[in-house]
Amino acid sequence: ALGEYDFLICTDKTAAAQHRKDLDRELLDDFVQPASAVPSVPSLALMVAVEQTRCGFDSLLLEGHPTFSWLARDSSKPGRRQGGGVECWVAHASPDCAKRLLKSSRRRGGGGPRGVREAVVRELVPPLQRLLSELSDAVGAAPPEVLVAEGHRWGAAFPASSFAAAGSGEGRFYLDERNAFAACGDYFSPFPGRVEGAWISG
Repeated sequence: ALGEYDFLICTDKTAAAQHRKDLDRELLDDFVQPASAVPSVPSLALMVAVEQTRCGFDSLLLEGHPTFSWLARDSSKPGRRQGGGVECWVAHASPDCAKRLLKSSRRRGGGGPRGVREAVVRELVPPLQRLLSELSDAVGAAPPEVLVAEGHRWGAAFPASSFAAAGSGEGRFYLDERNAFAACGDYFSPFPGRVEGAWISG
């Protein structure tokens, strides 16, 4: 048991999904119905450990790239162990690439979690190696050797519209004082799917 609290604050839109049992759906119907109606765009992420890249940045937003939307050197975060000539990177597939890969996996009969993870590694490792080589400060750097690679599917990664657009009021958050419940997150803001939206929501 988690104990007793004065208020519950929910920051996860998927808590309203049919398969989840986090919330009393009848008691919080005014939140659950519009929250579950907010569509989400899935995301695919590739996590790799590679030889040192000599890239002069720790994160990069890629607008209009055919394969990736965002890169981050995970090992640069505070408290993460560094050194040994190995770097850890996370790369998010672009929305179009994610849709294409998921569709291809379903066609091949590998649309389950394991098949998707394997497809992410198979399809995204080579372009990531090329990209890291191109972005390296070392002119003509060879693609870094990948030592470890893991794929991940984030099924409800980015809300495609806002809670208000789903048909229930407007505001930066949801508040039900009578039932001691509140909800916030990027899906309440004008910037769904972005960290700025989550910050604005509070």
